[in-house]
Amino acid sequence: MATKHQLLREAADKESLAAAFMRYARGLAGAFDGIPARPGDCESYWTGPAAQRYLTQVVKVRREVADLEDSCLATADNLRRRAASLRAAAATIVADP
Repeated sequence: MATKHQLLREAADKESLAAAFMRYARGLAGAFDGIPARPGDCESYWTGPAAQRYLTQVVKVRREVADLEDSCLATADNLRRRAASLRAAAATIVADP
């Protein structure tokens, strides 16, 4: 059985990891700032069929990044819930042996 100190340490580690996931998720939101994403925006770089391939790829990658952001946020929530559970378990332990 884990000691109170071990449970609290594990909870702190999970909170720290959750904070990292939150930072990463917030950073993803601006990943495409300044990158052309509409037909009119990319005409100076891409023309004809290449422009359509570029725009198709941009839409796909933006969707994947949004999914990654959602996954990071969900993982952070799960880690925080697990940390709270560990702290609650630690609170039931009277003293370390």
